[in-house]
Amino acid sequence: MRAGSGGAALGGARGADFPSGWRLALACAAIAALGAWLRLDQFTQQVLLDDEWHAVHQVLAHGPAQFVVDLGHADYGIPLGLYDWALVHSIGLSETAMRVPMMLAGLATFVLLPLAVARRIGREAALGFALLLALSPPLVAYSQIARPYALDLVLGWYAHWAFRRWWLGSRADGAGYVAATAFACWMHLVVAPFVLAPFVWAMWQLARNPSLRRAQLARTVRLGIGSALALAALLGPPIAARPSALGAKTGFEGFDGTTVGGALFWWFGTRSAVALILALVLAAIGLRRVWFALPEARTGVLGLAATVAVLAVSRPEWGKTPFVFARYLLPAVPLLLCAVACGAVTAGHALAGRGRYRAAAAFALTLASAGALAASSPLRDWTRHPTSYRLGIYQLYDFRDESNAARRGVAKIPMSPFWHSLADRPPDSLLVAAAPFRFESYDWDGPRWERKSRQRVFPGWLTGLCVEHRPGELPARDGLAFANAVRLSDRAALAARGVDYVVWQKPWVPLAEDRLERGGDHVAQCEAALRSAFGPPAYEDGQLIAFRLSAGRSDARR
Repeated sequence: MRAGSGGAALGGARGADFPSGWRLALACAAIAALGAWLRLDQFTQQVLLDDEWHAVHQVLAHGPAQFVVDLGHADYGIPLGLYDWALVHSIGLSETAMRVPMMLAGLATFVLLPLAVARRIGREAALGFALLLALSPPLVAYSQIARPYALDLVLGWYAHWAFRRWWLGSRADGAGYVAATAFACWMHLVVAPFVLAPFVWAMWQLARNPSLRRAQLARTVRLGIGSALALAALLGPPIAARPSALGAKTGFEGFDGTTVGGALFWWFGTRSAVALILALVLAAIGLRRVWFALPEARTGVLGLAATVAVLAVSRPEWGKTPFVFARYLLPAVPLLLCAVACGAVTAGHALAGRGRYRAAAAFALTLASAGALAASSPLRDWTRHPTSYRLGIYQLYDFRDESNAARRGVAKIPMSPFWHSLADRPPDSLLVAAAPFRFESYDWDGPRWERKSRQRVFPGWLTGLCVEHRPGELPARDGLAFANAVRLSDRAALAARGVDYVVWQKPWVPLAEDRLERGGDHVAQCEAALRSAFGPPAYEDGQLIAFRLSAGRSDARR
């Protein structure tokens, strides 16, 4: 029997009573619209934060000749570095342009993955799978973040799908597997155990079946050689040039049970233990169906297990943190959600028996599971306008507020009543440029300022005004076209952007802490430069100084 044929029969029978025609088309269109809206909403307004700056710092310091021979201490993804360099020398490097490849991968995920499995798990489960993918907070976020994880997920699962088809005789899919595997590893080495796992499965099949070994051994060796040569061509130069880069990323604190427990909440995108338990129960019910219907799910589980083993041995930096551990294993999200969708259909059919309401019961249970996860997710907060900081550690560290160390840290930054005073104006009617910006979002209070004021707050860069260079800021040079920050030395740019207020956060000490060094002390001299540039402030207290600009958006509207 060809691999997967039994699964196809299983899925086809289960979907026989599901609506078709215009109802099916309407459901597909609604899910596609929902998934696209969640990903594209305020997409062009997101401030570049945290690890997204790795590639920018590389582009500012080096050129393509250096990119291809350096993995870097902080991962930036060699292909993405080359892409960003090309942007600088063509249309300009902007936050949105940097994120376009990930957005395309994110939009493809909730369309292509359900289509790839629909015939084998049935249309009911495939639609539920698409809905869960569309609503998944990790997948929504990483569709927008200028990091390779969304591409890892698509390329990784494509590699497993292509390997299965190659195993069944398709030479073209063998070439597709080699290309996807080599490119994914070149972009992000952590994905290597996941995409190479099908070879382990193949070796096991050949070892236990002599007749299969005679037919497939030579083909498998050829594919392995092709994969090794492609990987050597792309990864050989950076590893040979600076092998210490690999060691520098390892040897930190390892993960434990708390890490895995937090990762489960993160993968399902929920802060609710009840919603998580419901999802896990349905996933357990649907696992058998996924396991037997989808051979690539079996090799995928092997790849995830291999990745966990590598993480346990290498102990990467921040690897004990649930969200870092979870994003290294981001391909687990579609697998878990597919199992939930299959479990909802299976349980719905069992509850309805052989009556006419089998499809309705499956649909209701699917909606209940998706609704429970969505209602306990951060999606509602992310879609509030304005929200310019949904992509930082502040939001993604942990969806459970009580477990989010980044939120607890930011909550210790003193808050001025100035921000609350802006809430009297209509939401998103004012634009505030705030300084000094910190690109590490656990030290930047922008999300709370926006939430409290209901106005858009973006970074005001000090470079060129009172400092020559700061990490997380760009110099004034051609090819750099960031839209979600403004250089405070550039009065024309402030006017063109319609900035209403320039706000200076005074050096601060975290609440309830006794420190000699204050946050912002390293640029404290910039306060005098701002007073000189913008004149008497419109507001001042112990936390901040606010300068009112006459050329702001609200003035321009009058």
